[in-house]
Amino acid sequence: MKRIVLILPLALSACGTVAQNSDVGLVHTGLAGPVKIADNAVVEIVDGGPPLTDEKQRVMGTSCRNKLWDAPPSKENAIALMKRQAADRGYNAVHSVKVFSDPSALAKNCWSALIASGIAFSKEQP
Repeated sequence: MKRIVLILPLALSACGTVAQNSDVGLVHTGLAGPVKIADNAVVEIVDGGPPLTDEKQRVMGTSCRNKLWDAPPSKENAIALMKRQAADRGYNAVHSVKVFSDPSALAKNCWSALIASGIAFSKEQP
């Protein structure tokens, strides 16, 4: 029994997060920590836009503190991941952007997490 109690934390320490669209992968050794996500998606954040008509428009990004020694979750990483997801789905703008602490971070194997969410759409270029 003592071996199981000791092995379980050691096994979990090499696991990444199960949070979708995160800056930490499924296999995260924790040696380097989460990386800074480059915000190079050509997606504009705007104040308003069309209402949600397709679930595909709902985009989100998660920044996770997976290990105790990792840096705290980053608002910038969460927003960059959200914008990247919007670009991958063919959109060029996001509105109704919110960044909030994930209340279920521990269930996703994160000590703490920030989620950026919004509604993506295709904005006509001038």
